[in-house]
Amino acid sequence: FVTLNGQQQHYYRFDVDQFTYAAANEEYYIQVGKNRFTKDGVSLDLYPQSNDDDADLILRGNLKFTNPSPWPVSLLELGAMGSVGWMPGLECTHGILSFDHELNGNLSLATSVNNSSSSDATTSSASPLQISMDGGRGYTEKDFGRSFPSLWVWIQTNSFRNNPGTSLFVSLARIPTPFFGIEFPGFTAAIWHNGELIPFATWSGAAFDDIRISKEEVYIALRSARHGRSKYRVEISVDRRNVPEVLLYAPVNFTRMEPFVWEALRATVHLRLFDGKGNVIIDDMGDYAGLEVHGSVQYLVDNLCGKKTANKLICL
Repeated sequence: FVTLNGQQQHYYRFDVDQFTYAAANEEYYIQVGKNRFTKDGVSLDLYPQSNDDDADLILRGNLKFTNPSPWPVSLLELGAMGSVGWMPGLECTHGILSFDHELNGNLSLATSVNNSSSSDATTSSASPLQISMDGGRGYTEKDFGRSFPSLWVWIQTNSFRNNPGTSLFVSLARIPTPFFGIEFPGFTAAIWHNGELIPFATWSGAAFDDIRISKEEVYIALRSARHGRSKYRVEISVDRRNVPEVLLYAPVNFTRMEPFVWEALRATVHLRLFDGKGNVIIDDMGDYAGLEVHGSVQYLVDNLCGKKTANKLICL
């Protein structure tokens, strides 16, 4: 499948034999039908192929990515997952292919007036809208596994008003283990700024100072070191008021895709980054932010270290 998310989700289904991907010794790519996704760009030829497709857009074009900024992967640190990525039984694994990169290319967008198995027969009642993406900015991440966690918070934006090229990524979740039903709250987050990767994660030794989640706001305060002086401290506030959300398909137990995840792509993030002495490095607003708040996220709030309800072994 391929999805397009915006004011609504468009879900395009494909036969399994139309899906191919890179072998371990090949450059990264995913091919779905005529649509190809690589670390250097995408080639799109999307149109509703049958009445089973929850989609009415026709999207064609090619985009080139330049100057990517990936989260480095090594044997000991598996990118965003760090050493946690080696833990057996993980429901899903997360990766950042590029925090921020430049876009060039063009897209053609139209609304389908019928669903046909022929791309030539899938037409629009009006001339396609031609969109130049030259000078745009992109972000690429991936997830793979059998299922999403039972609860999580996800935040991302690289559309900061005064800091082009800066990118924010945050993910918190309840993580089950194969060991006697033990589970724990985990998080991985990072800021990409001026060519520097600044991680805040369970595996990097970061810790929460505060976390609040309500229908109006998500507020997170993190320091880069749980003990001793932190090199960095960050405050993240996401305004959830009047932010439109789209219902997305997501995997369930490695067997099917179902629409049950609400995602916003127009949230606004207030990011403040400080150095170890309290000097402000960034104080900026990020637009067009992605935001997902799924499941009983009070679990994350209750597991802030120092609270009576927090996990005694691993807390936020």
